Amino acid sequence: MSVASDKGTPIQLKFVTEINDQRQKQTVAFQANGQYYIKGNSTYLQFIEPNDLGDVKTIVKIKESEVLILRSGAVTMRQLFRKSETTNGTYQSPAGNMEMLTNTNNVEYKFYNKSHKGHLFLTYTLVLQGEPTGRYTITITFKEEKE
Repeated sequence: MSVASDKGTPIQLKFVTEINDQRQKQTVAFQANGQYYIKGNSTYLQFIEPNDLGDVKTIVKIKESEVLILRSGAVTMRQLFRKSETTNGTYQSPAGNMEMLTNTNNVEYKFYNKSHKGHLFLTYTLVLQGEPTGRYTITITFKEEKE
């Protein structure tokens, strides 16, 4: 990793979510600039996520077989993904608060020191307010920005 300040190393990031709800498949993708840093045995990605309601500050905390996604701003969300487990989460927006139940099938994270690139892959099923919403795949790829 190159020399990092307290704010971390600048990165360029691509975030892709695929949603398959039996009837249709939808893909949502965006690119952002952010920060990458390591604290203890966790890796953090921090970036601003575009949202119709306004910007959302997003932090992705990655541990061995666990990922925590925290969002704040136009929407507030806390979602924990733990491989082969079902976890609770919350989603708050101007429309109200919703309970989330996430059953995580897979968590894969790799960082390539030579190319200064990282790859996070998550698959899970989501139940929102007691209603199954489908199978989700999140892929986050990032690379350190050249100085």
